[in-house]
Amino acid sequence: MRSLTLHGKIIVLGSASLFLTIVLLIGMGLRQVDSQREDGEDVSAFEAQKPGPVPPSTAFEPLRPIPDRFTRDTHRPTSSEANVSGGLDFDLFSAGRDLIYIDDPRVFWESDSDENDVECDHSMHHAIETPLRLLIELVHREGGTLEIHDAYRPEGVHNARSLHKEGRALDMTCDELGLERLACLCWAAGFDWVYYEASARGGAHVHCSVKRDHVQP
Repeated sequence: MRSLTLHGKIIVLGSASLFLTIVLLIGMGLRQVDSQREDGEDVSAFEAQKPGPVPPSTAFEPLRPIPDRFTRDTHRPTSSEANVSGGLDFDLFSAGRDLIYIDDPRVFWESDSDENDVECDHSMHHAIETPLRLLIELVHREGGTLEIHDAYRPEGVHNARSLHKEGRALDMTCDELGLERLACLCWAAGFDWVYYEASARGGAHVHCSVKRDHVQP
């Protein structure tokens, strides 16, 4: 025989009735929770910890509205690249610390196919990763293949103050979408400075750059 205290009373139970009494007590506890819910009080702890609905992902949505037009030989914003993205400062730049390697099979990386060049178009400043990954997604959605022709290039074809020397600039094309549409998508992806460069010398492309401490616009 076993005894059980309920509301100050001692109840003597056999082994069979003990199980039934425990079930009764559990039912009383659940009814108390329901009563609290009806009175507007807090529900049990495990119910309060249930996660709410998961919001839809916006990870690959444009950060800015996609422009209708992007005229050749113009840039956004209208200020100079140095004023917007900031100039070179090798005291603040370390290739070993600041450069990252990005790869995506949806992108044509020129250096992968160029046997006469030692540069690596996969290497770039970490600040450029967020807008680039969004741009890859936007271009892919529209049926295009992003082509990256220049990323980090410490020496060579670019001018002495080029942000390519810190890996904070990219030169890109896209045959399927065209340069104007690519420039529009670059701006929407959040690059700090976008230039649709189509000079008479040839080699038209879209040049984009970011601030050293780039944040989403």
